Amino acid sequence: MLFAVYLVFEFSTLWFREFPPGFHYSGYAHEGAAWLTAALALATLLLSMIFRTEILRDPRLPALRKLGLVWSSLNLVLALAVFNRLFIYIRFNGMTEMRIVGLLGISCVVVGFLMVVSRFMRNRSFAWLISRQLWTASFGCYLLAVIPWEVAIQRYNVAQVIRGNHAPSVQISEHSISQYALPELLPLLQSDDQTIRLGIAAILDERAPVPAVGVEPVEEDGHRTVPSHWTRRQLGNDRANTILTENQSRFRIFSDNVHRAGKRQAFRTYAMQWW
Repeated sequence: MLFAVYLVFEFSTLWFREFPPGFHYSGYAHEGAAWLTAALALATLLLSMIFRTEILRDPRLPALRKLGLVWSSLNLVLALAVFNRLFIYIRFNGMTEMRIVGLLGISCVVVGFLMVVSRFMRNRSFAWLISRQLWTASFGCYLLAVIPWEVAIQRYNVAQVIRGNHAPSVQISEHSISQYALPELLPLLQSDDQTIRLGIAAILDERAPVPAVGVEPVEEDGHRTVPSHWTRRQLGNDRANTILTENQSRFRIFSDNVHRAGKRQAFRTYAMQWW
């Protein structure tokens, strides 16, 4: 009953309202989502312990299953609340790698919870549950490892800034960006905000490769440099460097490093208002 009352409070305070200026997004959306995820994981463990093998053979199991389904439904509503809190934070100031980790982590917890429900509804063995939980965790780690999330992150943040929501610019300014994702920043060179436009130009000017025209690379001993072995090449980085080289006239606009550093610092100071 207390659980249901809390969920009503959660939905009435965070789903159907406009947040005032100065709303503490980090405390409500970020830290709150972490604690609710922990609560959902604990509920998964508790439900698994309640419906252990001995209980599955008890003649009163049908009645207990009904109670389990009611409690499971409340926990799934709790999962929606966790997703909502995270998306509040994402809408506020953009996407980050840790928020991707959070979304995948919550998804894995929800799938694990559904596995527990399937176990007590279909009399599955504990070994079946453990194997499915391990598969779920492994698949989540696989998705995290193989998908180029940083490209998607920068595309999302850049699209938000282009639409006029400048808050995600703080994620571009304050988080490191892998080389392969740098071309996603190029549309911001046409931003209507001069501070953002010059700040992005400074980032790209600092990170883009400088092609040596008419000079053959040599090592310190005077011998010609041997090209890197193919196993040391990164297709994503090579593609990014090619795109940046083709567009270097758009961001190599600074008279010297001091000029560039000044525009970079101005962008950082401007973006930090949304940290």
